Amino acid sequence: MKHYLEFTVNINPNQATQLILEDLDLKSNLIFQDNKVADEKEVVILVFQKFFFRNNSTATLTVTIDNFSGVTYVKCISSGNGEGIFDFGWGAGKSFIKPIRLKLATNILDVIEDN
Repeated sequence: MKHYLEFTVNINPNQATQLILEDLDLKSNLIFQDNKVADEKEVVILVFQKFFFRNNSTATLTVTIDNFSGVTYVKCISSGNGEGIFDFGWGAGKSFIKPIRLKLATNILDVIEDN
């Protein structure tokens, strides 16, 4: 089951990345990181992978952080966390996104989409 969260923050992408990676559990699940900067525009891509025992599945979490439009957007997409025909995830996808939101909570300006 896919879960998606998008919000804006009052810090730049590099600062947001540093805050996220302070969470040792998240950092231990990091499987890919890329950062590109050009003319004060920056994009960071983080990919995490975690095994959830409660539904016996491996989930991924992709986080993109960019400031292309002048404000920093954080987009979190979890997937692969469901099981069976009905793709039932027992909350694994939302629980995978939650630490990102918590690490950036004091910097969040606006939540754009949360499903």
